[in-house]
Amino acid sequence: MTMDSESEESLMAAYGAGDRRAFARLFVRVAPKLHRFFARAFRDEAAADELMQTTFLKLHHARHSYRPEMPFAPWLFTIAVHVRRDEWRRRFRLPETAGEEAIALADQKAAVERADDHARHEDRASAVRAAVAALPEVQRVVLQLHQYEGMSYPEIAVAIGSTPGAIRQQAFRAYEALRKNLAPLLAERATAGRLD
Repeated sequence: MTMDSESEESLMAAYGAGDRRAFARLFVRVAPKLHRFFARAFRDEAAADELMQTTFLKLHHARHSYRPEMPFAPWLFTIAVHVRRDEWRRRFRLPETAGEEAIALADQKAAVERADDHARHEDRASAVRAAVAALPEVQRVVLQLHQYEGMSYPEIAVAIGSTPGAIRQQAFRAYEALRKNLAPLLAERATAGRLD
């Protein structure tokens, strides 16, 4: 019998009866589904991996309670839904008695906070882009080559056809202009850091 012709139900029944190879085949078949389920819920690959492992651990502990006449997918996803709910409760510090409605309200609040954080981040990113765009071209090039390409000042001097001293001076002017233009943003960030 090939893996494709084996049903998830028969694989789970065989695993429940002690066939470890059946578990390996079942894992290959259902792990991607579980991973997608958790990745969609949490938008975090590492969390999806961890929660998938937790689900398989719970499946292992519950393997003797599975009845082969039951469809496997609903049984598996019942476990996964509980794992997902437990993770949301943990993340939002909700009591174990908190149901889907409490989780949804907490998630809604978190979504608003994430949107606010994203908007603040976008505002800061726009301010930085505007401050960089206001620099003279040579300073923008020096800044980009130094910060983003990791080039040293002597390397930049060779690339631009200048001297290392002149490049250092352009970099100093660029950083000073950015410090001046972004002072309110830097002060806001320092204040937020002290509040955390």
